[in-house]
Amino acid sequence: MISFVLKTKEQRRAEKALMDKSPLATLTLEDFLESERHKLSGTLTPVTPESFAKWKKERLDKKAAEAQALKAKEATGRAMFESGNWKDSEDEDSDDDDESAPGAWNLEAMRKETERLRQLKEEERLARANGETPPDRDGNDNDNDNDGSNSASEQDDNGGEGSSSRPG
Repeated sequence: MISFVLKTKEQRRAEKALMDKSPLATLTLEDFLESERHKLSGTLTPVTPESFAKWKKERLDKKAAEAQALKAKEATGRAMFESGNWKDSEDEDSDDDDESAPGAWNLEAMRKETERLRQLKEEERLARANGETPPDRDGNDNDNDNDGSNSASEQDDNGGEGSSSRPG
């Protein structure tokens, strides 16, 4: 809600007279700064061109660091992609893609192992459907391993390849 205050000519004259007599109307900028300077207490460093340059450099460095931290905190996948920084890290990672490296993802070996397990599971299913005993899996007991997955020891024994133990 907007309201208006109507002033008479007499009220305006009175306000103007008060302002003319006020010390704020006669106070110059230099006088104001001098009075504020006297209010300061403690040990103050005088400002020289060298101290100002040092202060300004530290201030700009601090602002740049804060901006960089904020940018890193708010970084999205799109921003990282557009910056191009991902290319350098991908090149470094591609050097480490040795198939012989332990723990490395070998997709071809994983595909072969998955196919082998599917084939074994299908053979077991067909054998059960025909009333036959399921074929033995790599010399393991059928009772211990009915889910079609290899245990960690089996993967370590054949190096995760799976092609060496495939029945031929």
